Amino acid sequence: MAGAAALAVLVAGSLGLLGWWVVYHPTLDLVPDEPVDALLVIGPLEPWRVPAAEELMRQGKARNLVLSTPNMPWDAMYCQEPHDWPAYCFPPEPSTTRGEAMNYRSLAREKGWKSVLVLTVDFHADRTRFTFERCLRTDVPVTGQHRPEADPHRRFMMVYQTAGFVKETLLGRCPA
Repeated sequence: MAGAAALAVLVAGSLGLLGWWVVYHPTLDLVPDEPVDALLVIGPLEPWRVPAAEELMRQGKARNLVLSTPNMPWDAMYCQEPHDWPAYCFPPEPSTTRGEAMNYRSLAREKGWKSVLVLTVDFHADRTRFTFERCLRTDVPVTGQHRPEADPHRRFMMVYQTAGFVKETLLGRCPA
């Protein structure tokens, strides 16, 4: 009985440390020097994400802009407007990071794209990379915006991102 309790404390402590690390010390990748086939902005499309993506597009960092538009059908209107680059929108099914990865993978296969850069918020970067690399079976750079450490969402995100890592680990690789 004491052994089980000790193991439970060890597991809980390890998960807590993981959550703290990915939320307070996330790894954002450098934007590749060479243009990628697609810049994927994963949802939700907070006010900073599309302008940040457009700036990367103006810098020639990607050939196509892809927006994941979960639960926000009006965000998909972006793809109906004229732009200086091809723009694609999709509502992920399911509306999860894994759903975004699988839906992007289908679009990339259809278009013949080989490289992608994913844009998200910093505390979601490590789990995004983990999920996308398991689905795309290649290295996936993830960049985004740093949030202030005092952001009130960070405590909740420690639990949320840790649970997402556990779930993704249990699910295994995305189906082919």
